[in-house]
Amino acid sequence: MMKHTLPRTLAILIQAGGLVLISGAAFADDSTGYLDAGGLGIYYAVLPAEMVRGYPKGSPEYRMHGGPPNGAHVHHVMVALFDDRTMERVTDAKVEARVAEIGLPGTEKALTPMPIAGAMSFGNYFDLSNLATYRITIEIRRPGMPGETDVEFEYQHH
Repeated sequence: MMKHTLPRTLAILIQAGGLVLISGAAFADDSTGYLDAGGLGIYYAVLPAEMVRGYPKGSPEYRMHGGPPNGAHVHHVMVALFDDRTMERVTDAKVEARVAEIGLPGTEKALTPMPIAGAMSFGNYFDLSNLATYRITIEIRRPGMPGETDVEFEYQHH
């Protein structure tokens, strides 16, 4: 289970990116990636909410985080966490994200647990109304671990 989780997550992120390309939605080169910090491997993805709106309204995918909000520029920010030492998926963290245009305060929300292909990840919806560069800051707190792990990356909304 533990050794196969990392390749499975990569495959899921690649498939999600492929769905965006097939659907004709804009897909920036920097919409998926990997960061290493605080003993964690952090895989992230920023994908248009249109992908989720395509699921049946009663499905678990559609219902996660209360369902996708209306709006042309709503995006789903997702992270999957792995312990660097053991390569085990981290499922008990408290995760928050701040999404802000460069130089502006932005919006902060909890990234809530969500299953993707049977594996736990974290995510939530954010409105990226402007065609701009956004800085996304992820704060991770793990039970029994001191402090928090903070990482950030930039996403160009086209």
